[in-house]
Amino acid sequence: MTERIDPAVTAKIIQALASYLKRDPTSITEAHHLRDDLGLDSVAIIELLFEIEERFKLQIPDQDLPGLSTVGTVAAYVQQRLAESKTASKPASPKPVAAASKSKAAKSTKTKAKTTSAKSPSTKKVAAAKSVMASKSKKTSSGKSGKKKVTAR
Repeated sequence: MTERIDPAVTAKIIQALASYLKRDPTSITEAHHLRDDLGLDSVAIIELLFEIEERFKLQIPDQDLPGLSTVGTVAAYVQQRLAESKTASKPASPKPVAAASKSKAAKSTKTKAKTTSAKSPSTKKVAAAKSVMASKSKKTSSGKSGKKKVTAR
């Protein structure tokens, strides 16, 4: 990565490492290797990356783990992911949004027209219940055997 790593990102990662290792944050640098220099095993690295995910509100896919070997590579990776999430959250252009809201307004007008002419869900349930009750009373009063025929709805 050719960009300069944001010192705030690096500081948060070093703070997470220092907290996990119970070490002074000033004794950890970007050049430190997570395994060789800091003595982290694979479980400790996973726990550290989980902590980083929580602090930065991002997810680190498993396939990206092998590339994260030093404090600096972790910081660069996190900075890159944060930049990607910022650009992904920005709308592409305001015109498609306006067009989409116009079509939603038209759809909602059509939907309102349909709902006023159709029965409401509660009215449909009441009508269905009355229909079931009427069919049950017909079956029992017709003198047929005590078995009732149940139809699926």
